[in-house]
Amino acid sequence: MFTGIIQKVGKIENITPKQGDVRLTIHTADWDLSDVALGDSICVNGVCLTAVELHTKAFVADVSSETLQMTILGDAVVGTRVNLEKALRLSDRLGGHIVSGHVDGVGHVTERYQEARSWRFVIR
Repeated sequence: MFTGIIQKVGKIENITPKQGDVRLTIHTADWDLSDVALGDSICVNGVCLTAVELHTKAFVADVSSETLQMTILGDAVVGTRVNLEKALRLSDRLGGHIVSGHVDGVGHVTERYQEARSWRFVIR
């Protein structure tokens, strides 16, 4: 589970095709991954991914073909900047919302308009 609050911005460093799926290497620069273990979830652009490799300044995650079709990750290229968030611990503050990062469907933006300093989107 996640809060939906971005903790860091990373960059896609490598994309390796894997039988219809892909393996992403995401460079994290100065983001401390010492509290992340193999198999932990990391939210990448709102999508829950599992860390399959951990490096000092990067992690690797596999992305299924369905996830590529259903999310913005399908449009990613090397160099794409991505929003990152580590999974919640039971002791963490819930400063945002409880978000699973699991995709239930695809919507289409049918309207977009400004309200004061914010934007309102209608998604169907």
